[in-house]
Amino acid sequence: MNRVLGALTVAALIAGCHPGPVSMGEPRVAPKPGEYLSILKHWTRHGHVLYDFDEALSLDATLHGPEMRAAYIEKWIDAYKLGPDDAARTRAQLNAEVADVWEIHVESSSHNIDVDNFSPAKKIWRVTLLDDRGRSVAASEIKALRDRREVITVLYPYAGTFTRSWRFHFPKQHVDGQPLVGPDTKKVSLRIAGPQGATDLVWELAK
Repeated sequence: MNRVLGALTVAALIAGCHPGPVSMGEPRVAPKPGEYLSILKHWTRHGHVLYDFDEALSLDATLHGPEMRAAYIEKWIDAYKLGPDDAARTRAQLNAEVADVWEIHVESSSHNIDVDNFSPAKKIWRVTLLDDRGRSVAASEIKALRDRREVITVLYPYAGTFTRSWRFHFPKQHVDGQPLVGPDTKKVSLRIAGPQGATDLVWELAK
């Protein structure tokens, strides 16, 4: 019960706040583990899909931009109390995994389990990442996470007993080689669209 209440509290805070612009620049110093929750809130957006005036799907999504990625890695290292050598290897490994993609962690919930499913085999939702000019890239990977809830709720406290965890990957470049996020990009949006409706979760970008 305490875990459920804690997850609901964090989710309510995320849904109720209005995070400011995020920076796609690399952080000058590695975030401290104690800063993780505030950074997580800054990089997390909440959305929902309405169908016939009812909520068909609820979403919390965390974009792993450079600052968020660094905070996530330091939180992981601290949680497992890694020594300097293991910490260095972990940083290199986790950064290499997303060198060519933008990663978004998503927690989803619905009263209909068939609707709460982003598996490409189900073909319910079209998942894209857009810039402020409307150019988009489709998800290159959508993976349902099977990690233990004890691990996921430490890293993403808004996760709850009834949410499903997903990892979305998007290519950093359009098919013509142009970057999705360039120097003049003002925002990026995660768009979830399907027969039940659509929603955009938006990250304004700092200048």
